[in-house]
Amino acid sequence: MSKPTEQHWMAIKIILRYLKASLNFSLHMQPNFSLSHYSVHAYCDADRASDPDDRRSTSGAAIFLGPYLVSWWSKKQSVVARSSTKAEYRSLALATAEVSCIQSLLVELKLPHAPPAIFCDNHKALDFPSLLCPIVTLTLRNPAHR
Repeated sequence: MSKPTEQHWMAIKIILRYLKASLNFSLHMQPNFSLSHYSVHAYCDADRASDPDDRRSTSGAAIFLGPYLVSWWSKKQSVVARSSTKAEYRSLALATAEVSCIQSLLVELKLPHAPPAIFCDNHKALDFPSLLCPIVTLTLRNPAHR
C-alpha cells in the first residue's frame, strides 16, 4: 500500500491491540498415545452458483490431523462451474493439495502416518480423482451429517 489512509492505520492499531491482548492464547495439542500413527482427513464441499450476481461457486474444506483441526478455508471459486460436479471437483482438488502438503510435512518430520482420507458429498466428483491418485482414500459423506 503506497498511500495508507487513516482507516488503514486504525485497522492496523486494532489488529496490534488484539495481538497484544492474545499473546498468551494458544492451542495445546496433546498426543494420543493409543494411536501408533497420525491420521490426516479432510472434509470438502462446494455450493454451486451461490452468488446470484456472478454465478460463481463457493468452496471450502476442513483438514484434521487426528482430532485436531489444522487447516480450513472457504472461498469463492475463480471460474464459473457449469455443474455441481465441477464445483465439487474444484473443491476436492484444493483439499487434496492441502492434504498433500500436510502429508509431505509428516514425511519430512519422519512421523508415522496413515494414508489420508478426503470426504466429499458428490458421487461423480469422487469418480475421476480415484483413477489418478489411488493412494488417497476418497469417501462419500452423507449430506445429512454436516
